[in-house]
Amino acid sequence: MSRPTLLTPYGYSSSTCGYCSPSGHRSEGKTSLKYGLEAPQMSAKFYQELVDRGWRRSGDYVYHPDMARTCCPQYTIRLDAKAFKPSKKHRQVMNRWNRFVSAGTKPGETEVSMASGDAGAGAGAGAGVGAGSSTGDVIGSGHGQGKGKAKGKGKGKGKATSGEEFLGVLHEHEVGYGYRDEEVHRYETTLTPAKATKETFELYKRYQIAVHKDPPGKVTMRGFQRFLCDSPITESTIEYDSDKDTSRLPQKYGSYHLLYRVDGHLVGISVIDVLPHCVSSVYFIWDPDWAWASLGKLSALREVSMAREMAEAGAEGMGWLYMGYWIPDCQKMRYKSEYSPSYLLDPGTNIFHPLSAELDKFLQLHKSGYHPFASFDAPSADVDQQQAVSGQGEEIPVDTDVEMDEYESIDGFPTPPPPGFDDPSAVSEGEIDSLLVLMQSGGLMRRAPRLIKLQDLEFVNPEAIKGSIRELVAAVGLERMARSTSDVDELKDRGVLFFG
Repeated sequence: MSRPTLLTPYGYSSSTCGYCSPSGHRSEGKTSLKYGLEAPQMSAKFYQELVDRGWRRSGDYVYHPDMARTCCPQYTIRLDAKAFKPSKKHRQVMNRWNRFVSAGTKPGETEVSMASGDAGAGAGAGAGVGAGSSTGDVIGSGHGQGKGKAKGKGKGKGKATSGEEFLGVLHEHEVGYGYRDEEVHRYETTLTPAKATKETFELYKRYQIAVHKDPPGKVTMRGFQRFLCDSPITESTIEYDSDKDTSRLPQKYGSYHLLYRVDGHLVGISVIDVLPHCVSSVYFIWDPDWAWASLGKLSALREVSMAREMAEAGAEGMGWLYMGYWIPDCQKMRYKSEYSPSYLLDPGTNIFHPLSAELDKFLQLHKSGYHPFASFDAPSADVDQQQAVSGQGEEIPVDTDVEMDEYESIDGFPTPPPPGFDDPSAVSEGEIDSLLVLMQSGGLMRRAPRLIKLQDLEFVNPEAIKGSIRELVAAVGLERMARSTSDVDELKDRGVLFFG
């Protein structure tokens, strides 16, 4: 039985901004403006529709930046995984990693210079084989065993320009793909449900303190659980072609942690949502002692491969990697434009446009406020053109799109409404009254949850309640809300009001 999507209005709010300041700092004022809602549970299809309209989630808090008023407009960026071709920089990352796994050499080294049981110089305490095993349920992982020594420069030096070559080089020394007994190191990935464990939290804490300069006392298991483990997305089965091997792919839409281990030592965690049309990147955590390996880039390539392999296995509609938000003048976010072909969402029209050098320049010149993409003469963008769009310099730590600040509600919905939103005043009283609400009974005489029309409820302050609901409808779209006029089959993928 499917579970309905439940929505609770949070409202229009402000918070400090993490994109205007150096890593570990936030803006002094609450200049980041957004509309948010809480979703105790949400179907993967419903959330796919939201991310296609510029929304993101942080735990069960789902938000949309006010692209006309926020200090740093955040554009949804997606990558066509099926058409992706790795750049020279990406090939260097894969080849460097493959040399390390197969031959034990890191940049600047020419031969194995460590014991085979060591996961690499500077790998941190407890880096031995089997250290810190996960307690989460395993969904998919590589298989194989044994470890040996090898000398030389490893393999994987091809240009990996085609899809097949790219996947071959990426997986060349990964357990379950191209792993061989003679590899110096055992590299494997494991897909697990997004659950907090001691092992994953310890890596998260080290990462936040070392990379994002968070005070140790503020990095808590509760915060990790809330923002990067708890998820409202309800699981539903993914249908693949019956003749394809999908043992290493997600079997259900939902939220996952993709764990990266070397000789049993956890070195990285991709926090992802698997939706009907995309793999959506939420966050990436990596061991600070492994900065030399460019694990942020390697993880992005691994997520590209997941979306592509799911599409090739017959998952209908799959083929995109959503990389979160892209901000034109924020160096921490510009690395995302190094992956092509990528597309940016025009927040006013909800239409994706190729991220060309011309569009990049246009948005660089218009760093604040909403400026329709159609207002500049955009030539067609091909892959070669997009390679010029790049975040320059060394690798920037993968920054979060997850809003971890405390929210401060602002009285009053802005006029005019944020780009991409409807006008709340255009939502009629009859349309509001027809919305469905999930009611739960408490006390000794508990009754099964039931759906009732909003008009059948009485409120102490109906004007305020209906005003907040009207804003939610304007933000999400009336067509996505469950109403008394909806067909039964439509209810599972439409939003139902929920007040706890």
